[in-house]
Amino acid sequence: MRYGDLIQFEPIESVIQLLDANRPDEGQKLVSTYVISDEMAERLAKVMIPQLSFDVAVDHKGVLVVGNYGTGKSHLMSVLSLVAEDASYQPMLRHPKVAEAAESIAGKFKVHRIEISSEMSLREIVTGELMVFLDKLGVDYAFPPADQVVNNKAAFEAMMAAFAEVYPDHGVLLVVDELLDYLRSRKDHALVLDLSFLREIGEVCKHLRFRFVAGVQEAVFDSSRFEHVADSLRRVKDRFTQVLLARQDVSFVVAERLLKKAADQHHKIRAYLTPFARFYGDMNERMDEYVRLFPVHPDYIGTFERLVFTEKRGALVTIRDQIQAVLDAEVPDERPGLIAYDSFWETVTGNSVLRSDPAIGPVIKVSDVLAGRVKQAFTRPAYRPMALRLISALSVHRLTTGGDIYVPIGPTAEELRDTLCLFQPGIEDMGGEPAADLLVMVQTCLREILKTVNGQFISKASGTDQVYLDLKKDIDYDAQIDTRADALSDDALDRAYFSAIRQLMERTDETTYISGFQIWQYQIEWQDRRVERIGYLFFGAPNDRPTAQPPRDFYIYFIQPFEPPRFRDEHLADEVFFRLKGLDDDIRHSLSSYAAALDLASTASGNAKAIYLSKAQDALRAMSKWLQEKQMTALEVTYGGKTKPLQDWVRGVSLRDKARLGADERINFRDVVNVVSGLALGQHFSDLAPEYPAFSVLVTETNRKQLIASALRHLAGGPRTKDAVAILDALGMLDGDRIDLGASPYAQEVLSRLKTKGHGQVLNRGELLEGNPDSEYFAPNRFRLEPDLLVTVLAGLVYAGDIVLAITGDKIDSSKLAQLADHPQEDLKAFKYIEAPKEINVAVLRALFELLGLSPGLAQLASQGSEEPVKQLQQAVGELVRRVLAASTDMQGRLAFWGQPLLRDDELRDWRTRLEGLKTFTEALSPYNTVGKLKNLRIRSDDIDTQKKNLECLSAVEALLALVAELGPTAAYLSQAELVLSGDHPWVAQAQATRKAVLDEVGARLRATSNTPAPSPASRLLQLKKDYVTAYVASHSKARLGVTEDKTKSALRKDPRLVALRALAGISLMPTSQLTAFEDRLAGLKSCYQLTDAELTASPVCPHCAFKPANESLPLGLAANALTQLDEELDRLLAAWQQTLLDNLEDPIIQANFDLLKPQARGLIQAFATSRSLPDPVTPGFVSAVQESLSGLEKIAVTSSDIKQALLLGGSPATPEDLRKRFETFLSDRCKGKDTSKLRFVVE
Repeated sequence: MRYGDLIQFEPIESVIQLLDANRPDEGQKLVSTYVISDEMAERLAKVMIPQLSFDVAVDHKGVLVVGNYGTGKSHLMSVLSLVAEDASYQPMLRHPKVAEAAESIAGKFKVHRIEISSEMSLREIVTGELMVFLDKLGVDYAFPPADQVVNNKAAFEAMMAAFAEVYPDHGVLLVVDELLDYLRSRKDHALVLDLSFLREIGEVCKHLRFRFVAGVQEAVFDSSRFEHVADSLRRVKDRFTQVLLARQDVSFVVAERLLKKAADQHHKIRAYLTPFARFYGDMNERMDEYVRLFPVHPDYIGTFERLVFTEKRGALVTIRDQIQAVLDAEVPDERPGLIAYDSFWETVTGNSVLRSDPAIGPVIKVSDVLAGRVKQAFTRPAYRPMALRLISALSVHRLTTGGDIYVPIGPTAEELRDTLCLFQPGIEDMGGEPAADLLVMVQTCLREILKTVNGQFISKASGTDQVYLDLKKDIDYDAQIDTRADALSDDALDRAYFSAIRQLMERTDETTYISGFQIWQYQIEWQDRRVERIGYLFFGAPNDRPTAQPPRDFYIYFIQPFEPPRFRDEHLADEVFFRLKGLDDDIRHSLSSYAAALDLASTASGNAKAIYLSKAQDALRAMSKWLQEKQMTALEVTYGGKTKPLQDWVRGVSLRDKARLGADERINFRDVVNVVSGLALGQHFSDLAPEYPAFSVLVTETNRKQLIASALRHLAGGPRTKDAVAILDALGMLDGDRIDLGASPYAQEVLSRLKTKGHGQVLNRGELLEGNPDSEYFAPNRFRLEPDLLVTVLAGLVYAGDIVLAITGDKIDSSKLAQLADHPQEDLKAFKYIEAPKEINVAVLRALFELLGLSPGLAQLASQGSEEPVKQLQQAVGELVRRVLAASTDMQGRLAFWGQPLLRDDELRDWRTRLEGLKTFTEALSPYNTVGKLKNLRIRSDDIDTQKKNLECLSAVEALLALVAELGPTAAYLSQAELVLSGDHPWVAQAQATRKAVLDEVGARLRATSNTPAPSPASRLLQLKKDYVTAYVASHSKARLGVTEDKTKSALRKDPRLVALRALAGISLMPTSQLTAFEDRLAGLKSCYQLTDAELTASPVCPHCAFKPANESLPLGLAANALTQLDEELDRLLAAWQQTLLDNLEDPIIQANFDLLKPQARGLIQAFATSRSLPDPVTPGFVSAVQESLSGLEKIAVTSSDIKQALLLGGSPATPEDLRKRFETFLSDRCKGKDTSKLRFVVE
């Protein structure tokens, strides 16, 4: 069976040029051979064709057709421009949806097609071509020169106007090919000008029947090639639409034209491929795609899209040539006969021009080397065809990585198997899972290629299974390392082992403790006491170790595994040994590779040196990983003469708990070494310091200073933090929440030593701390307490008043405790000595107790060591501080009464100063909370005398504040009341007099020297309030209607007279402002009969009507009397309106209108004129009849202010003649141009 039997091959043109569409004999062929997929049809019908149409609903823009070489871009532009030029081509379109959409453009354009390859500006090219085109069409138009044009859009508008005179029903379509190549050739400034012109072209498409279509090889607006003109490009993008030709479109063309198949051919291909599908990852799922594109592999076209160089033959032509070459060939039975992307490499290497391209030549060169070596020296000839295909595929792939041919990415072996449909006869007999078996074979083939070329030019991407052509890998560094590794000594391997251990023990960033030796100062946890102990970590044996000073608590040794030293283990309690015993091939290879790579790096330079160092790091990571994973079984630990595998030392122990790891943390090598060492050395630590404190948090060399600082801050009066409690509790200095050193063995030992000294003698630092300067301890055989912890104990004794601590330049006793935390810990640890404090001053203490209202006898008790006086003292101090703070705060805004300040500014400043002095004195007493601290009490008798006066000031302030609190609400009420009543009300004068008298009384009390209590002015204020209630109620009764009057008001609002006036207001001649004023006065009478004395006592204003006499006047007098006046005014108003109507209806001019009225209306008017009385009720018919009768009259409304202003024009006083003339002028102005006999003035 031949390939030609399975497809209906239809060859295509090598390259279709846009200008081919200008040839009459080519048009029909171009249209009829253009195949369109459903997806492409959707884009053409919904995007491109509407842009070309004359539909006014579309935002017309320029169109860019985007597609790589060979994707049919020029063919598409040719087809659509032919249809737009000649409607006879429309039925030839092969997709019905496109044919239907194309009806809107068919035959409606004069088309001009051009290809650009010129150094002229884009404007010169386009305008020049258009002028030639228009001239052929008989259109007389010439574009003005560029240097005379401000805006090109006007020139296009003029061009289209000239075109429309000759072709009123057509548009102009300009089709341009090779636009991208032209733009790439332009220099920066020229390119900016070209893009600006291109934007104007896109803009003129919006309103003119001018359309522009251009073909480009890539999406211009997303291209990195034009980043330097991004702003210009962004403005062009707004006026252009892009139509993309995607991979699916090319696949469709391949399937429908090159590789068209009948139904029986589909069946045969499916039957042929199905047996091979099980060898590949996704062939079964994509079988329809494989059949449709057979014999081309579906992934071939996708690879073409990613190629970074411009192969102008394109995908379609390349595939055409490859298909033509196999049409007569037999389809192979032993493998899938698919054409994959590796076959394209032959096309690349056959193009001599590409070899000189710097982005392609290096790939061709390396590929030739690899292929040559495989052809000559491949050790497995059966795999040679697959090997050569793999090299070709990796070479093609190297050209698809965005232009960077050195980037370390590539396909995996699995991807190569599937995208090339690799196959090896006999694979089906291996018996395993077919796809997995074939994958193993591909991986084997790749390894054989590497072996054949000595590891050159092919690499695996770090951390992945991707393989790629490595153009820089011209030396097989791995082989060099393997060769050097075979010659390494055991000593070199030991050094490599120690390098891995150094990394795992996290010593890489630390310098060694002693130069020339791999020894470091180290810490491990004493787990029973939760504190780190300091010792040494050493790589080597004890007899190789230098004498490390000062001596520490332990030594941890890692012994060389390959050339172990000979030494005698003396079973010392402070030594732990770690030995590597479980060596396997992996760790030996990693160790030797690491040592060899470092050795080679030491003599290499440049890139080679960097590669060897990188290889060394890879090997070091491999070593570290192996040791991390295998340490439990591969390491032996020796302590006290006992040697066991590491896992036996930790049997039954939760390493995670011992290492204090969180839920998300992983235990590492160092953690395990530390835990095991701590378990082994625990008893040794206990023997060293049997009474060392046990902490509730882990104390490390990192956090130790912070923990001590927190404890010192708390002793100095700072916050009680968790860190502070952890230190103080461990040192026995807490009794619940209290600081109490009675149970602290460390504090008691210090006091015991101090007591052995004679009276007045000091206890020096050297009598408390023993050892050399770098390793000092307090009671080393019992407590082994470090200087920082001893300082914490001493600070506690200072706090208790038991000692005075002398440091350089200062002595700290309990009165200076606040300064303790301000001193650096180093200064505190270097203290000079301690001494006992002085005795208590009983006389001063007695005066202090009296000042605070305590029994003076308590002073004597304090001198005898009783804590009760201290307790009462602190309680009194706390209460006094609270009172002072409260008084100081309240003084800020509450020492005012009835709107007036009670203190002058100088008095207020004096009182504040006194209270501040009392506060400072009282707060200074807070630290004296033990009998011992009272020995350091630093106050004198005159200090106490001063505070007595300040205390009297405090009492005065409190009394004054109490008075203001008592009288304040009433005074506030009265202040509001003064604003409610009118200023001339008698009560207001009474209130002002009372306020003055009360303020005088309060001021006199304030400055009185006698302590005799004065009577409170509260009764006078309450009487004044009661008088106000009476006065307000009286005013309220006058200004508001009661229940009866409210009913009368309601009746008046419904009165027939008022109803009649409201009806008559519909007659334009009536002075309606009189009615409005009447109703406003009636509405202004407010009703309120719910006010009670209790409500008025709570608030000085009626809560129901908010009556404020000061804001309301009573123009009609009492509200009740006002109703009578309004009733009488209603009579007068109705009579006046009635007379006005009668007077006007008797006017001869008006009576002449009666004959024009309807009989019924005329009867109503005559009845009114005869009776001289308004009908009851006044009906709408009557109002309408009167309005109609008076329709010949014109109402002129004037106000009294208008008349006043007219009479005052010219000044005042004036003579009668002046006033007469002014009034006549006023009337003349209003009557100007009107028939005065028909005018009626209405004074509003």
